[in-house]
Amino acid sequence: MGGRRFAAVCASALVLAGCSGSTQGSPVANGDASTESTRTAGAPEPFDPCTIPKSAVTASGLDVSTERPDFAGITTYPGWKNCTWDASGTNPWYYLSVMSSINSIDEYLRSPQNERQLPIQVGSRAAVRYNADYQGNPPTGCDIVLDVSGNLIIFALDRIGLEDVLGDPCAEVHRHATELQSFLPA
Repeated sequence: MGGRRFAAVCASALVLAGCSGSTQGSPVANGDASTESTRTAGAPEPFDPCTIPKSAVTASGLDVSTERPDFAGITTYPGWKNCTWDASGTNPWYYLSVMSSINSIDEYLRSPQNERQLPIQVGSRAAVRYNADYQGNPPTGCDIVLDVSGNLIIFALDRIGLEDVLGDPCAEVHRHATELQSFLPA
């Protein structure tokens, strides 16, 4: 079920995680000698896509009962969070993953696996639509990436297993991204 798709995303995550200068987990004195508390320096947290209201997810045509907050183990890579839902209906053909990272959109888009990049708008936000190299032509999935308040946000739509593609993956992911973008950080 989309294993190659998430292997590709995870490979990008691993490359980016290796390039990041995170000191996550390293205690640093907070400068107040009267307390013994510490804080983690340089460890911003990515946006958690599972905080998108369930009512908005349902209204967008996704099945909240299929929510998976760590589909394919993406959150094992430092600085990444994701949430995945299957399309609603009796025979859904795709799932949508919303992934968030503290990594740079430019670094992510430089990956050679992100092909056929096209600048688009998602609501009032600038974004890039692309296909992963394994998705074929015509593609069986489609992704949109945008920079939101320092978070790399990816809307990744791919077919479930070997289900027939019953629509335009790029049109579907664009619709979901447009409907859900107002729930992302400003």
